[in-house]
This record gives sequence, C-alpha cells and structure tokens, in this order.
Amino acid sequence: MFTILSFCFSAGVQAVLVPQPVGMFVLPIEGHILDDGVVVDSRALLDHERRVRDVLASQRDLGAYHPALAERWLSLAHEAMRLGQSESAANLFQQGLHNLRLNSGLITASQIDALNDWITVLRRLGDSEGLSQQLSYRYRITGLGAESWTDERLKYALEYYDHELSVLAVAQWHAIQREVLKFAEHLEDVVHRACRGEMVDVTACSASVKRRLQLLYLISFAVEPYVEDRQALPLYKPRVLEERSVTDEQLANIERGAFLSGVRMMKEAIELDSDNDDLELALADWRWFYGRSGDAVSTYERLAEKTPELFAEPLELPHGLITASPILASEVAQATFSFEVTTRGRVREISEISSTNGARDAIRIKKRLRELRFRPALDDAAERVKVTVTKTYRETRSR
Repeated sequence: MFTILSFCFSAGVQAVLVPQPVGMFVLPIEGHILDDGVVVDSRALLDHERRVRDVLASQRDLGAYHPALAERWLSLAHEAMRLGQSESAANLFQQGLHNLRLNSGLITASQIDALNDWITVLRRLGDSEGLSQQLSYRYRITGLGAESWTDERLKYALEYYDHELSVLAVAQWHAIQREVLKFAEHLEDVVHRACRGEMVDVTACSASVKRRLQLLYLISFAVEPYVEDRQALPLYKPRVLEERSVTDEQLANIERGAFLSGVRMMKEAIELDSDNDDLELALADWRWFYGRSGDAVSTYERLAEKTPELFAEPLELPHGLITASPILASEVAQATFSFEVTTRGRVREISEISSTNGARDAIRIKKRLRELRFRPALDDAAERVKVTVTKTYRETRSR
C-alpha cells in the first residue's frame, strides 16, 4: 500500500511508488519514557511554595518587571525542577525569562542557561507547542545557522531542526503548507552555507544534510496527498479546483525533484566527509527507499563487511537521520505484531499478538505497517536475508 505521486505537472513522467516514512503514522516503541520520577519531601515542597509567595509579595512591592526579580524567579524554577514539579517549573521559567528579556533585551546570551533548563522541562511535559517556540527562539538568538558554527550553535540548531521535523511528520499539511515551504527553503540554505559556501564546516554539513534528507522523505510522501485532500474540501468551489497556489506549485516542484536532490546533496557531503560511513548509509537508504536497489545493495554489502551490526536486524526507513524525542507516558493506541521482512525490505505475513483496543487499533496500525519500507538485514556473508520480527508500534496521530 504505497502512495502514488502523480507528478501531474510533468506530462510523460511516470508515477513513482513511495513508501510511508516511519513516524508519520506509526512508530516503533523503543521503551524510552519520560517521567519526573522524583520522591518529593513534603516539607521541601511547602518551603518552596512559601518562597514563591515571598517573591509574589516582593513583586507587588517592587513592580512586576523589577530587574531584581528575574534571578529569584529562575532560582525558584530550578528548585521546582529538583522537586519534580515540572509544570510549576515551566511557569516559573516563563516568568523569570520574561523579566530578563524586558530588562536585558530580547536577544542576549545571558538567557541561554535558563532557556536550556526551560526546554528540558517542556520536553518532560510533552508541551510540543511550547517547545517549538523556545527551541525556535534559542535558535534565533544563537545565529539562525547563518553565523560561523560552534559546537553549541550546532547543537541548538540540530535540536530545533529535529523537533520541527518531528512535528511536521504528524501534522496536517494542508493547514501549514507555507510553514513547510519556509522550513524547506531555510534548511536548503543552511546546507548550502555549511557544505558549499564561504563558511564550509564538515561537521555542520554532515549533520545538516541528514536533517534536510529527513524532510525530503516527508515531502516525497506527503505533498501530493495533502494537495488532493485540500482541493477536495467543500470550501473549494468547482471553478477553482484545477488551480494550485504558488505554495502548492513550489512544494510540488520540491517533491518532483526530491530523489535527485537528495542524491546530489548526499554525494557532495560525502566528498567533504569521505570517512563518514553514516552518510554513505543514509544515501544507500534513500536509494533503497525509492526502489533504486542496485547502488543501495552494493553500499549495504560493503558497509556490512566493516560494521555487520548495522544490518543485524531490518530497520524502518528513514533511520538515524534525526534524534527522536523520547516517548511520553500517555494513552496511545498500540499493537504488537510478528511479521516477516523480505530481502526487499517489504512487510509480509503479519500476525497480531496484542493491541490496546482489540481489533480496531490493530487493523489501523497493521495497515500502516504494510506501507513502511525497511533497510534489509544482512547475514555474516553480507547477503540479504528474510527475517521474522516481533515488534510493538504506536500511532503518532490522534484519531
């Protein structure tokens, strides 16, 4: 069950079968659960609440934006973190950073430490919208990927890209097409500067091309269906159904050229970082995903001789391009299956083992599982082998 990209703007071009990227509808459960996990001393909590009341009293006396209050709010936020009070910590960080920005300016390096801790709390809470805002803000005040790379700037940039890519994977694209296009253009610009411009940086190049490749996976699958869905909405009258916006056209152009763009980009990065097997593997996966098995298999076989553990088990694609967020403890539909992954990376012979809500959850997840493509497993002789897998998957979108 693969999405057919019609390429309707390009007469004579054959449709391309594109698998579903993992993470867009289902995700394997790896067992990473975020939890405060702190045993709270009730007396310490009462003391903390008293100190919050003291600062509120000082705020009434000094005024809400007195510069002396920022440090006190941030101190209380850190204390709330130690006490496992994530929601309280998030509110206190917001209060303290708001004061700091008013008194020290919107773009100051002095905010970074507190902002980093606030981001940690937002991750723990699973506040995706708040996390997007603060990761974006930190990215802006540390250069937007336009200045020379430092380890810190690159770390902050990658955390921002990874979160935005995770959000895009589960978003309804017909509502955010302009944001998708803007992000795609920005990532392309970042890759150009890191890999080709005057500020070439091998480490930044290798990291940023993987993020852009992740986006190309999403675009190659999602663009045509979202345009078709959007044009089918009742608010589109028949007289305009055949028209597409400029944004639609631009995204469709990216989609049509996605495969070749990805190949060229990865080849350029490999020329800069020729000893980076991760880039070789990412390029092979991209070719394999598109059914270009010849070059992909030769790379797989060569890498398997050097690092056989990379191919010990089949893996859903895309794999290893971004740092995935840990799974939050929450009620989500999930199901466990035993299935066969063929030498071509296809899923066959699926048997349900368990699910959270009987047949309904299992049927939906099973359908999505069939649409994935896996990197194949290779044996000790670097030959592709058919493997039986038992794995649990969860849905990534609300029903």
